[in-house]
Amino acid sequence: MSMPLESKSLKKIYRNKGRKTVAINDFTFYVKEKGVFSLLGRNGSGKTTFVKVSTTQLTPDEGYVRIFGKDVVGDEKELRHMISLVPQESRPFPHMTPYEHVYLFQKMNGNNREGSKDRADTVIDLLGMKEFSKTECVNLSGGQKQLTMVAMALSLDVQMYFLDEPTIGLDIITRKGVWNAINRYKNAGKSILLTTHYLDEAAFLSDEIGIVSYGNFIKQGNLDQLRSTLEYDTRIAIRGSHEGLDLEQFGKVHSDNKGSVLFTNQENVEKILSNSTIRKERIEIGPIGLDDVFISLVGEDIEVDEN
Repeated sequence: MSMPLESKSLKKIYRNKGRKTVAINDFTFYVKEKGVFSLLGRNGSGKTTFVKVSTTQLTPDEGYVRIFGKDVVGDEKELRHMISLVPQESRPFPHMTPYEHVYLFQKMNGNNREGSKDRADTVIDLLGMKEFSKTECVNLSGGQKQLTMVAMALSLDVQMYFLDEPTIGLDIITRKGVWNAINRYKNAGKSILLTTHYLDEAAFLSDEIGIVSYGNFIKQGNLDQLRSTLEYDTRIAIRGSHEGLDLEQFGKVHSDNKGSVLFTNQENVEKILSNSTIRKERIEIGPIGLDDVFISLVGEDIEVDEN
């Protein structure tokens, strides 16, 4: 059976008034197994453009994307029946309720009246939306509107779901409800391509993660494989001055507006703590995490403000 997704030498250029912007530059990666594959990157890194190409909304300038062996250019009509999408920029209709959105979306996709009602009831219950499912969207919060779009996409029974920043604007409790729903779909044998800039989301949900930056595909692997790209096992965050101490002798240093983060090994911790120039209350010590992997590979924090 064909792989859930193949991207080979993919390139997409936006052209506007004679200016060219390379949104995707040579994305080559493969999703070999069903489950959740996350594209992790800052806003503007090419995640949404990749989703638009993969869901036949944009035509690539070079290379190809195939979903279960179907090409997004040559097989687009067939492919559209195999996928579902939560687009990042979408908004619900103001004078329709969440229930009406899901029900009518089902009808538009060929389900009958009873089947559409059943699917609407099921997905609204799954996402914990009953309390506001019959309220017009004009009266809902931004997070509830976003959840409505997620419910529409998850209501379809397809082979692959493209979830482009599905939990943006949601509170942490609602986000975790979406995570539980995604896990249920994964356990049912579905394939999900998730884009996110939330590190905790990627770490919790992903079978594999692809890290992207400024249109370039940097690295892919599961969490343990990505951690192993660093030669260190410990992170030490030093908030404030550390004059007189050369941190680089102990490992790799990343500086931000709060101070410095040192990637090092456990054997160096005691040496660093014993240095008299460091105020101990300003030190945080822990294992290497996904945020550290991202900083090491990309060279900057994922939460930095973007254009």
